Amino acid sequence: MSLELPAALAAVEAFLGRPFPDGDEDALVRLGDDHDERPGADARVAGLGLKAAAGLVLARKGVTLLQYGLIAAALAETLAAGGAPAPVLRRAGQRALDAVTADDFPS
Repeated sequence: MSLELPAALAAVEAFLGRPFPDGDEDALVRLGDDHDERPGADARVAGLGLKAAAGLVLARKGVTLLQYGLIAAALAETLAAGGAPAPVLRRAGQRALDAVTADDFPS
């Protein structure tokens, strides 16, 4: 099963305007396994390359989830204490709002 964005963090994704990374790391591992069964060193090297690519996709998704989680926690803590979000978060929120309310949506 490929690592997916939890529904609880979808609002953070929209707020930041940075989409969760695409890619199916499990499919890359399966392709790498298929190459392992083929004869020849070239096939094994290609299989290892596919598995390494799967690791990169998974790492990128993991780092993005960590960033989303940390931002969500910081926002929740700030708002629970009655404070205002940091300027950088306010700007990110304004960019997200501007994107949603833009008049240049395709018809």
